Amino acid sequence: MGVSLEVVVTDPNGIRRRAVLLGGLGLAGASMASLVNLSQPSARTSQAPGSETGRTRQSTSTLIGSTLKLGWSPWADAEVISLIAQRVIQQAYNIEVERVLADIGIQYASVGRGDLDLMLMAWLPLTHRDYWRRVRDRVLDFGSMYSGRLGWVVPDYIPEAQLSSIQQLRNPALAARFENRVQGIDPGSGLNQASAEALKIYQLKDMNLVASSSAAMTAVLDQAIRRDQWVIVTSWMPHWMFARYNLRFLDDPKRVFGGIEWIHALGRPGLDFDAPDVADFLTRFHLPEQEMSDLLLKANERSPETAVDEYLDTHPARVRYWTTGQIASG
Repeated sequence: MGVSLEVVVTDPNGIRRRAVLLGGLGLAGASMASLVNLSQPSARTSQAPGSETGRTRQSTSTLIGSTLKLGWSPWADAEVISLIAQRVIQQAYNIEVERVLADIGIQYASVGRGDLDLMLMAWLPLTHRDYWRRVRDRVLDFGSMYSGRLGWVVPDYIPEAQLSSIQQLRNPALAARFENRVQGIDPGSGLNQASAEALKIYQLKDMNLVASSSAAMTAVLDQAIRRDQWVIVTSWMPHWMFARYNLRFLDDPKRVFGGIEWIHALGRPGLDFDAPDVADFLTRFHLPEQEMSDLLLKANERSPETAVDEYLDTHPARVRYWTTGQIASG
């Protein structure tokens, strides 16, 4: 049995955010590739603390002088949100942060075991429910940072009168217009798992799910749009592709992909005691939808690092609230 401690705070937008601590046992299980990733340095590094978000204030963390490991996935929003957290934690609290690239399932297991200190890509309540059930009694939930949606997406030049819903793809002739394929992303992602489930629930015997990567998915979409071809990809919002192209989600009447999802920050047990400042930051870490969309588009057009640095430089009041809880007056 575990002992729980729940703290609820409210941000300036009236959003209630929750941190929950529950005790329990560890869960092992990881692919060799992801275990290698956990042992390697992060692919990207940040600048020295205090160089971008103002003066470094005194931290109450016991982690000063050590390294905090932050798991991230090769997805557009995951890269940006992890870079923001890395920059802010290093500069505000003088704690080094190593971004560790790993499969999403490995991140959940690793946070539960304490091999990773935190992850910022827990899609709840539906998308990652299986992963969540395995670790929910062994992790800290710091609440949501932003909202999202996922499903199957098509270019808007495909007439809605001909295709508006996933269930219409049971028509063999219509499925053939898409070469009988749905372009997916990572095989272990919640989105790909839900897409495989959609094939069964909607009885799409003429459609095949092609697992690949987020980068491959956007490349397939871009190529099809340039050629004015019919294409279906698995995707999610927020994502820069919705700002670049005219796209729409297919209706999901059986709600295989759920509705609005919330992207949560999770931490290992004890992180709130070892780094209370970091825990406080994570409970206040929220990005408005439009700001997130603009940030993702700029990250794609230039670079994630440049986009994040400019965002932090131009939103000092938001960063101050994240790190201190102080709300700008006036």
